[in-house]
Amino acid sequence: MRISRIVRQTPVKHGDEWALTVSTIQVGFRAYETTVFDDTPTRKLEGWRLGSRTIETTTEKASTREEAMEQHREALYDARTETPQKP
Repeated sequence: MRISRIVRQTPVKHGDEWALTVSTIQVGFRAYETTVFDDTPTRKLEGWRLGSRTIETTTEKASTREEAMEQHREALYDARTETPQKP
């Protein structure tokens, strides 16, 4: 059985246009995952590109908390500065 624990979740909202959440969870001993989720009511951004990531699809894995937090900061920076692009 895999038990997940939220390490950090950060919402990013750009007016009424779109809303995202950058989420980093611990999925096991020395195993972390960071993903960007689409929080728009219609989920219209699912599968769109955000920097080097794909919203709701790309999951970055890390083996230390420090590495996971660095990935979270990078994803958060992209979510705050980049505009989602259609695939």
